[in-house]
Amino acid sequence: MKRKIAVIVGSRSDLAGGQCAEGLRVLQNAETEGTVEVIGVFAYSLHRNTEATLALLKELSTRGVDVIIVGAGLANHLTGTVDAYLRNEIGDMHAVVVGVAFEDHQYAERTRAAVESILYVPGTQVVFDNYVGATGFTRACRFTATGELPQIIGPAARRTERFTLEEALTLA
Repeated sequence: MKRKIAVIVGSRSDLAGGQCAEGLRVLQNAETEGTVEVIGVFAYSLHRNTEATLALLKELSTRGVDVIIVGAGLANHLTGTVDAYLRNEIGDMHAVVVGVAFEDHQYAERTRAAVESILYVPGTQVVFDNYVGATGFTRACRFTATGELPQIIGPAARRTERFTLEEALTLA
């Protein structure tokens, strides 16, 4: 059976910046060989189009996507949110999320922030093997097309709580 893959990047500029070209060709070749089906490449800004992004995740889940490659730069909230929404809101324990931190060649601290935004999300099951910049995106695409995907484990439930100001102060 063909592996179903989707790619989500934070903006069109992530595609236009050249960091995705080689990796997308890897996916195109795998699709030509008949081993994968690329459902689509989507440029969705979590910050600017939150509802549309969440609707896309619901759509991808109902279409049985096996892997979602998620790439963004700077403070990469997109990757962790995709993973959290799939698991905690939709209940999708099938789709594997592969995170990519896009490089900012002008400001190294922005690249570092993108990496740390993937690494330090509590409870995440995002696959990240130093997938940074163009080389990292290409390696992520190769892994997505041919690698052994991990089993997703359902997250432990955590209740939500509300406090009055006074109650919160007693906990502080």
